[in-house]
Amino acid sequence: MSKKDESLKILQILVESAGGSIEPVRDLLCKNNNEAKSKEENSQLEKLHHIAFDGFFHCAACKVMFTDISKIEGFFGRTLEEAYPRVSPTFMKLARTFWTFKLVLNECAPNESVCTALLQDIDIDFAGLFFPFPGPMRQPKKLREKTMRTFIEQSGAELDVEDYIRGNFYLR
Repeated sequence: MSKKDESLKILQILVESAGGSIEPVRDLLCKNNNEAKSKEENSQLEKLHHIAFDGFFHCAACKVMFTDISKIEGFFGRTLEEAYPRVSPTFMKLARTFWTFKLVLNECAPNESVCTALLQDIDIDFAGLFFPFPGPMRQPKKLREKTMRTFIEQSGAELDVEDYIRGNFYLR
């Protein structure tokens, strides 16, 4: 499977899990990201971004993984259970979905398609809130908790928000 096809497959899984479809914009997603986009195309991509973002929660609720979980240890040198000790089952579901997505996305790059660029934007936005790297730009914990809770609840996914918050590695 080509890198472009792989990125389309990832986006399709995220979007369809949240009740959407990539079909109306498939041609746009296959374009080179360096090509100019119309205002309407940018609007379509923004909507797709929101749907795919919600798709993470729906995928986690269904225990979707984008690749074999054992690849995580091969890439990072430790399992998710080692990286995130004493977390809740709901946190671990989201971690498995996100980090397997991240591994497959890394395999898709470099790829100049609009689809891959969109997935990279989603990755940055999702990781920044739910799996942040340490640094000076981190949100205060109370604000992070409120924002996480809002996104999960608004997604409509069948995730136990309280379990997620209670057992969240980043809210300790």
